[in-house]
Amino acid sequence: MDLSFKDIKFMIEAVDNLMVKYQERISQIEDSDEYEDEVSDLGNDIMFLSSLRKKIDDSLNDSLNPKVDANASTKYVSKRRKDIWKITKIPTPKTPKSIKQSSTNLPNAHIKSEFDEDK
Repeated sequence: MDLSFKDIKFMIEAVDNLMVKYQERISQIEDSDEYEDEVSDLGNDIMFLSSLRKKIDDSLNDSLNPKVDANASTKYVSKRRKDIWKITKIPTPKTPKSIKQSSTNLPNAHIKSEFDEDK
């Protein structure tokens, strides 16, 4: 299923609003022993929705920051060029690890929520 950026943002907002409603309901009934099971169910649902929201958020970030093929920069480099790099001491193309590290500096599309854990 292909979802647009707007679709994903809408889903995240809907999940956030549902978590707020569940939290409000818990606040109303948590002191009553009569609703103990409902409070537990709502708490579990909030944890599930929080996990779901993180997965949706990660999916959004993955779509905005596509994975870089680490071998793409060195795959087609000729042996002669590699020898020239050795002789002249010109830095070789980035290694997969450094490509991965540099891709983490890309903008993050995380949408803040009151349910985010402090990092």
